[in-house]
Amino acid sequence: MSLAGRFGVGLVALVLVAAAWTINDRVFWIRWFSQPPGDAVLLNWEWYQPVDVIKDGPSPPLPVAGQMDLTIGKHALAQAQAYAEEFDSLAFLVARNGALQLEHYGEGQDRETVIDSQSMHKGLLGVVVTVALDQGFIPSLGMPVSTYIPEWGSDKRRDITVGHLLKMTSGLAQVEYGTSAFTPGQRLFFGDDLDGPVRDIPLAFEPGTAFDFNHVNSQALHAVLTGSTGLSYAKFVREYLWDPIGAGFAQVRLDREGGAARIFCCVQTRPMDWMRLGVMLANGGQVDGAQVISEKWVDRLMSGSERNPNFGLHVWLGSPYSGSRLLSEPKDRRAPISAEFLADDVMYVEGRGGQRLYVVPSAGLVAYRAGRIDFAWDDAKIINILLGGIRPNAAVTEQQDG
Repeated sequence: MSLAGRFGVGLVALVLVAAAWTINDRVFWIRWFSQPPGDAVLLNWEWYQPVDVIKDGPSPPLPVAGQMDLTIGKHALAQAQAYAEEFDSLAFLVARNGALQLEHYGEGQDRETVIDSQSMHKGLLGVVVTVALDQGFIPSLGMPVSTYIPEWGSDKRRDITVGHLLKMTSGLAQVEYGTSAFTPGQRLFFGDDLDGPVRDIPLAFEPGTAFDFNHVNSQALHAVLTGSTGLSYAKFVREYLWDPIGAGFAQVRLDREGGAARIFCCVQTRPMDWMRLGVMLANGGQVDGAQVISEKWVDRLMSGSERNPNFGLHVWLGSPYSGSRLLSEPKDRRAPISAEFLADDVMYVEGRGGQRLYVVPSAGLVAYRAGRIDFAWDDAKIINILLGGIRPNAAVTEQQDG
């Protein structure tokens, strides 16, 4: 056979193999090609199927502070809103002591707008697992994860605990992630089997010896939650968190019908529901006098670890200040922090490129921002504007604010 003939046969074989592989991985490719580009993913969230609805219905608003009852100065609120607008924010809400001080939406958006959370879901997950710990479904942070993922019990992964997953110190290897559809990390985001990659992920270092922010740590908590509670992720969230805080519509992606929830990323809900979550945490776990999470476990949620004092149970902490926050000890990766926060108890739930929920219990302050994916978003700047604008009096008059 001629060289051209052999080339032609080889090309046909390659095309047939590629076609067979593509058909076998049809769900992935449908999701991959239908995903909205860039920032469009925040609002165009209905492209993904299947989903599991956590709860349907409206999102009851928080009380709105009257102009004479504002406890954050109008100049500070205007400055904060201007900063949010500079970053094309879809929503920017601020509450103090449970009452809205500011409610701003981008053009075409309002209270009914549903926004994709990106990795803010990790922070929500931290709260959900904390609820399961507080309710006794998970006995302790020291519970071996192999109780819920038996395959881990046959090697060194048997030493990984629930606390290691929550604190990002499990030692599990990173899944290689890149923009190419052929990198394993893309299967984590768009594939139809989440349990397999979690079950098969190897160790990269000894559990508890280093901090390493890792999507797999979050996804592994799915087996812990469903195994310990006997409920689906959506049902547990609804019964033990979403209903008690009075939240409205929310949904989570599934890898396949009846399969695992994708909990390291991308829950869809409204801004007011994030605010209700934040107000509950700022109020020591209470909503209308009912204890949703005990104060002890709210404190645990917001306490840093030995490996990273700026990271609690899947949430970020503003103190102590060192000029940056640790992302990975093994890779020596850090993210800059522009300034020291004006309060020692700043906690924030982080999503890609400035999607945020901030909670400052000592100030009764809660703020939510969603919008353009931009890593220049400055956490210290926005929170310090708001903290600096808090007035000592219960009401702020026009004269005081001038």
